[in-house]
Order: sequence, then C-alpha cells, then structure tokens
Amino acid sequence: MQERAVLKSAKIALGLVSLCVSLLVAEVLLSWLEPQVNRRPEVWHFDAHLGWKHLPSSSGWMVGPEYEVEMRINKEGLRDQMYAREKAPAAQRILLFGDSFVEGWGVRVEDSIAKKLEEQLRQDGQDRVEVINFGVAGYGSDQELLFFEELGSQFEPDQVVVFFYVNDLINNMSKQGIGAERGYKPYFRFDRMGRLQLAGTPVKKVPFWDKSAWQEQPWTRHFEKYLHENWHLYVLLNKALTAAELDTGQRQKFYQALYGVGSDSNVFKAWELTGSLLQIFQTQVEKAGAELVLVYVPAIVQVEEENWQTKRDLFGLIGEFDLQRPNWQLKRQAARYDIPLLDLSEEFIKKAQDSELYFRESHWNPQGHALAARLVADFLRQRAEGQGP
Repeated sequence: MQERAVLKSAKIALGLVSLCVSLLVAEVLLSWLEPQVNRRPEVWHFDAHLGWKHLPSSSGWMVGPEYEVEMRINKEGLRDQMYAREKAPAAQRILLFGDSFVEGWGVRVEDSIAKKLEEQLRQDGQDRVEVINFGVAGYGSDQELLFFEELGSQFEPDQVVVFFYVNDLINNMSKQGIGAERGYKPYFRFDRMGRLQLAGTPVKKVPFWDKSAWQEQPWTRHFEKYLHENWHLYVLLNKALTAAELDTGQRQKFYQALYGVGSDSNVFKAWELTGSLLQIFQTQVEKAGAELVLVYVPAIVQVEEENWQTKRDLFGLIGEFDLQRPNWQLKRQAARYDIPLLDLSEEFIKKAQDSELYFRESHWNPQGHALAARLVADFLRQRAEGQGP
C-alpha cells in the first residue's frame, strides 16, 4: 500500500511538472510569435483642472504586442525635449495639440509626428523651426483648449496645429475619459444664451488616480494586474473567456454616433459643441499672436476596409454607416469659422494599399507618423507661400 501511495504521489508530481513545463513552453512561444501583454508607464497623473496630464520629469516603458518604447516626460510635462518658453530670435515655433496620436503612442519620440514634422520643415533650410509636442493621451478638443490656455500660450507660438481624431467628438460631450484614462474631466456646455460655459472643475479625483487607494486593494487584484502585465498566456485565455461579454450595445451606440446615417439630435449637438470649442481655440491662439490649423486624423476603419468589416462582424453592428461622415462634419465646422483644415484621409487610403500605417490596436505606427508629418509639412508650406486654403 505504501509503495502504491508513493507511486501515485510521484505520478501526480510528474504530471504537475509536465503541466508547468508545458505552460512555460506555451508562454515562451506565445511571447515570441504572438505577444499579448500591455503595460502602461506611470507618466500620467491626476490634475484638478485638466482631469489628468503628464507627470513632469517622469519616465517608463510602454509595452504592447507590437512595440516596446520608452515614454520620457520633460520638466514642463511634455513628451519632448526641453524648450525655453521664450522663443529665440528668428525662430519659428509650431505647437502640436492632440491625443495619443500626437503624443506618439507606441512609437519612439524621434518617430513621433512632432519630430518628423520638424525634420521635414528643416529640410527647407529652416534650421530654427521648433515643433513642440503638446499631445496627451485621451484628450479631446476641450482639454486641448484648456491645456493651451494653461501652458501652450506661454511658448510664443507662430502656429498651433490641432489634430482632431474621430472620438474627440465623444470626448467633447463626456464628463469622464472614454479611453484608457479613468475618471472625470472638465467639459463645456451651452448656457441659455448659447454661450459655452466650463463645468466640472475642480475635477473630482477617483481611486484610479490614487496610489494609496490602489495599495489598499486586496492581494488578488494586485496578482491579477501582475498576470495581465507579464503573462501572455493569461491575457490570451482571459480574452477568450471574456470575448462573449463584449458590450455590443455600447459599441453600436459608439459607431452609430460617429458614422451612422440618419438624424440624431445628440450627435448634431456634439458637432455644434465641437465647432464652438474650435472657434474659441482659434480666438485664444490668435490672441497669442499665432495661427490655428486643424488636421483630421482618419481612424483605421476609415482607411482599411478589411478592418471595418472585421469590427462590424465582431461587434454585430447593424444599420447604415457613412465612414466619411466625420470628415464632412468637421469640414463644415471649419468652413463655418474660417479655420484652415487638412484632411489626411485621402492620402492615407492611397498609401495603405501597399503599406501598413497603423498598429493593429489602431494607433499610427512609425510609417503612419512619417506620412502624416510629410502631409502636414506640405500643407504648412503651401500656406506660407499663399497657395493653401
């Protein structure tokens, strides 16, 4: 009996060892062939005026299935090198405002649109051109406006280029962040006289931004976070188990608001609000002695037809959609307030026929940043020569 018990224990131990080895082999192969983990560096923090912003003098590594890059934030809270607030004599200074696309999500800082645009413009012999990156992940037009008023206006710009990504429309209507950011944000609403009024400030702090609150979480939450950020097999299995739990109703509302065909009073109000925000932005930029330029950033679903079809099937989207709807809506608002607008969509669609311009998670890859920089540089050159709109 004792020998049988020992043999049984040995078989169990051998089975456990074999299981562990198999899992370890699967983890190594998965990390090599199809990585899954995502890690965000702690370079953002709570801000009572803006909701969140970069943590000055911070750094960390951003890890995703398609990239591993360092995020380094300077003393001013920008993902860029340090610039004096006072512009040097004869220098030309361009500030870029936008969300994670401008910030450079997933790419090295030298591959971001700010640095690529600077390279493009300096090829013209303009060695004194400075392009400064004011992009912050999750920002909409409202937070970008407030950020310009708070900091950007102090950098003596000649031009301010505002990049509009399609979900900025939702951001501008929301009281909370809609992306990876969690928590409240400032927002604007029309008063009875039709004037925009700032609301939601000071912004309420939530546990997401409170490190002490996180430390008080049970060990199981910490262990789960560790697995999510370090074990590819765990992330893959978790995706498979939760795939059926996708909130298709929310996805339908999201895509319907952005691309849906048909009248919707809330969507109309969102575009009117966005247009008014851009008009105020333009006014503030002109007060700083600069010119505002607007750039439309196409979403991956607008550029890659296969990606759109995949999302329609995955989320079970129903109804009629016009993927160019945000473009003409923004064009209408820009024309209304006489704001110069560059739409990157046409050139991105052409280039995407033979090149990948996006990471699969939907942000620009280095090729996307380089193309956007070239197109913006050409647009700015045309305006300088008096040939642009």
